[in-house]
Amino acid sequence: MKIGIAYDTHEMYEHIDKTLHLDFATEVAIAALRTTINSLGYRATLLGNTQHIATLLKNDSLDVDIVYNTVEGIGSRNREGLLPALLEIHNVPYIGTDAFGLSLTLDKVLTKLVAERLRIQTPRHYAAELLTSVNTIREALEKLKTPSIVKPNNQGNSSGIKVFDSAKEASEYVCEALEKYSTTILCEEFIIGKEITVPLIGNNADSMLIGVTSVDIQGDNGYFWLDSDQKLYGDYNNILLNLPDKQNKMLIAWSVALFNAIGCRDFARFDYRLADDGAIYFIEVNPLPSLFHGGAFHIVGKSHRLTYAQTIDKIIQTACDRLAIPRI
Repeated sequence: MKIGIAYDTHEMYEHIDKTLHLDFATEVAIAALRTTINSLGYRATLLGNTQHIATLLKNDSLDVDIVYNTVEGIGSRNREGLLPALLEIHNVPYIGTDAFGLSLTLDKVLTKLVAERLRIQTPRHYAAELLTSVNTIREALEKLKTPSIVKPNNQGNSSGIKVFDSAKEASEYVCEALEKYSTTILCEEFIIGKEITVPLIGNNADSMLIGVTSVDIQGDNGYFWLDSDQKLYGDYNNILLNLPDKQNKMLIAWSVALFNAIGCRDFARFDYRLADDGAIYFIEVNPLPSLFHGGAFHIVGKSHRLTYAQTIDKIIQTACDRLAIPRI
């Protein structure tokens, strides 16, 4: 089977501010993914980003059986959904969530509304829109408990996220972020407690590979959160969490419910905060997560006696089963 790896790096986009856009993969990470896929007996080839794949399609030279999509895109709130939409137009099968699901989950505010509709608890929040006055923003933030966490609505990898102890400081930063990112800015009550992720592989609730994980550097620091510097340069390990059965079941049930409601496919990661009083709060969904060696998906795979390569293969096999593609 020929698997094309769709990906993008900072270097593929000219004239972008690299301090604002942090989602992209590195050439080293993509090369490692290709090596892993080849080690499983597939033939992996690097396709590049959406623009390059569009050219391949135009020239009728996209020679793959399925696409492994990791493209983040740029310049649009639909940036993650552009490649899946393009592939669907040309009837090219791909691994992972479709254009609608990727665009929906990139919008943090809309994803929170879906969660609330499912009666899944999320932090109280306020969404600041473009051209909103600083006084209006401050009045809204004063109604939220401090500390508060502020984040661009459609960015990833902790880009532009900051935590504040006062509504005044937070509102000033919101105004700066509105101008800098030109998008809605989400302001939430920061949940003091533990950061949790739930990686999930599978499309059938009865056979999903799923687990509850965290990172080993937060300890008992309830104010900890994994910022962009730590994600890019930090020295930490993903670990499985041994939570009480009730909490564990709730995290898994919520993740499966969100996976199905959004229409995720094959795999996704769900992020939560576990408050010091035991309450669980949903934060966001990432159906286009990084799958690095030692990451949350790898750790959950190990708990099911799978190697890193076998965990990647589980994702590929899951997509092939959904698409009825023979694994040859």
